[in-house]
Amino acid sequence: MDPNDFKVKANLKQLQLSGLSFWLTVLLVVSLLTTVGLGWVVQWVFILLASIPVLAIVAVLGLQWWIRRKLVQDRCPVCQFEFVGIKDATLNCPSCGETLQVVDDRFERSTPAGTIDVQATDVSVKTLDSSVIPNQSNPSSEANDSD
Repeated sequence: MDPNDFKVKANLKQLQLSGLSFWLTVLLVVSLLTTVGLGWVVQWVFILLASIPVLAIVAVLGLQWWIRRKLVQDRCPVCQFEFVGIKDATLNCPSCGETLQVVDDRFERSTPAGTIDVQATDVSVKTLDSSVIPNQSNPSSEANDSD
């Protein structure tokens, strides 16, 4: 048996069924139009075409509402870089790479359990004059002087 013979027979069956499916489709459309009526089908097509722009406008407005509800714009508490994040999400600062969480519409540092977060305070340094400091001599030399 020739393998090409099978391909030729499959193509012949496909050609015969393609003509039959066309006539079945035409018969179905004609029976639908006679049963329902042509006026109803035309009205349905016009309603469908008119609703497409309305649905597009509603989709755009709904997407804008969702974005305004879900996005938060704030500054990184580490480097003060301002950027946008999604509510209730964990993200990294694009500037310093610090891991942050969005809590109550603010960015907060996300630290592992047991980490103590400390804020440093700058303390100014005062210098003392040497005249104010009492002359402290070596106690061992004083003991030798008294002998």
